[in-house]
Amino acid sequence: MSNHHDVGGAPSSEPIDRSEHPLLPWEVRVDALMWTLTDATRPGGPQMTVDELRYGIESLPEADYRGLGYFEKWLLSMIAVMSRKGAVDRAALDERVAAVTRSYHAEHAREHAGDGDRAHEHPA
Repeated sequence: MSNHHDVGGAPSSEPIDRSEHPLLPWEVRVDALMWTLTDATRPGGPQMTVDELRYGIESLPEADYRGLGYFEKWLLSMIAVMSRKGAVDRAALDERVAAVTRSYHAEHAREHAGDGDRAHEHPA
């Protein structure tokens, strides 16, 4: 029996999108982080292996595996691997993400304060 990540050779009626797209800045950073963590030439050697990265991706819950994008899966896998190794304090990371998210939403709300009022204005 195959797992939810075993999709190779599975029939699909969906066309394969083979077009290239520019990477978003956060995707470039995730890629750089992966290369840094797996670099065998860095002092102290690699911090993780590509096999660990793949295992982490394949260990994602099915909904995440199917719903997340390529670099989102990489990032979650790297966080899990480095947390298991004690290099990342998962609770501290989650706390920091929550703080940044709150700050983003507060800033976004200030930027758009009053937009609802202007939505009802009519051009002169």
